[in-house]
Amino acid sequence: MKNRSEEILAAESSAFDVQFFQTYSYCRLLLPCTLEHSEEYERGQTELFHLLTQKQHKRFVLDATGMVEYDSFLVVWIAGIKRFCADEAITLDVQGLTPQMEAFITLLEKPLLRHIEPEAEPTSWYRYVESVGEAAREFAQDSRTLIEFIGEFSSSFVQTILHPKTMRWRDFPAHITKAGVGAVPIVALIGFLMGVIIGYQGAMQLAQFGAEVYLADMVAISMARELAPLMTAIIVAGRSGAAFAAELGTMQVSEEIDALKTMGFSVMRFLIMPRVLAVTLVMPLLVLFSDLAGILGGLLIGTTVLKLSVSGYLNETKIALSYTHLLTGLIKGGVLGMIISLVGCMRGLQVRGGAESVGHFTTAAVVTGIFLIILADAVFTMIFQALGI
Repeated sequence: MKNRSEEILAAESSAFDVQFFQTYSYCRLLLPCTLEHSEEYERGQTELFHLLTQKQHKRFVLDATGMVEYDSFLVVWIAGIKRFCADEAITLDVQGLTPQMEAFITLLEKPLLRHIEPEAEPTSWYRYVESVGEAAREFAQDSRTLIEFIGEFSSSFVQTILHPKTMRWRDFPAHITKAGVGAVPIVALIGFLMGVIIGYQGAMQLAQFGAEVYLADMVAISMARELAPLMTAIIVAGRSGAAFAAELGTMQVSEEIDALKTMGFSVMRFLIMPRVLAVTLVMPLLVLFSDLAGILGGLLIGTTVLKLSVSGYLNETKIALSYTHLLTGLIKGGVLGMIISLVGCMRGLQVRGGAESVGHFTTAAVVTGIFLIILADAVFTMIFQALGI
């Protein structure tokens, strides 16, 4: 006779009947085990597991005798029973299965019974090593891409010299205006402030030794050789480098570049060459503006803090500032301008996907450009030192 728990289970599920004997539990399937009757089977499964746990029997008999209609739900339901019995250390005895049903269950139940080990939580040291490795891989990949891009640009530059009409000269003045004329105010302001800072810091030190007049030497030489090309390049990287990456990235997303390639246009000569040449040509001029602004900033400090005369300051600047100092800064400016524009264009062509990718590679263009600016400036410094310039 069934107890109260068995009556609850019978009321909740009409798909199977459960009986409990002295040493084992018995369950007989009543309805076809198909997806159509899945609700009836699943409705009583939780209560069935609860009763099996209470009885603490070590053997459970599942009887499917007479079942002729079944589908893949039979495999899913029996797999759930097997997992429960394995967890509770209960021996499961499935009876009444035809050879076709056994073959069907054996074929489909392996993925359902596969034990998936939870992935171990990575340690902080593992994540750190992984991030370093990922950064190294990206650095190597970007370095290779940049070298290939420079090689392709050099080949196209030679072809442009041999065949000037292949470049889109119509865009050249517009790029010079945006990269050059548009940058003059901010370049002049930063140069002036750098001259003021150097002048003020130098004035306090030189005044201790009575060498106030040499403030002009320090400001002029430091601005012409190092600070003017370096600061100008950083400003242009933030303006033109980011602009080139955003423009070409947007064209890449909207498939305009693919359309140009389909029509037979060379992307390197049509889009990249005018931008690179424009920035390379205007950078020395911007460096000159920065030099002049820095000298004026130093002049302001020299005449106000050290009480130097304007003529004396300018004469000392003329004596100290040679053509060699100016040319080293102008050469740096031209090369750094080429690096900035090449990196910006390369990052723009790397864009894939949507607006998020445009923002990512625009930021990468600025970061990479500034890194290469500092690296190139250090290389130039060592080369000029070795040559005695």
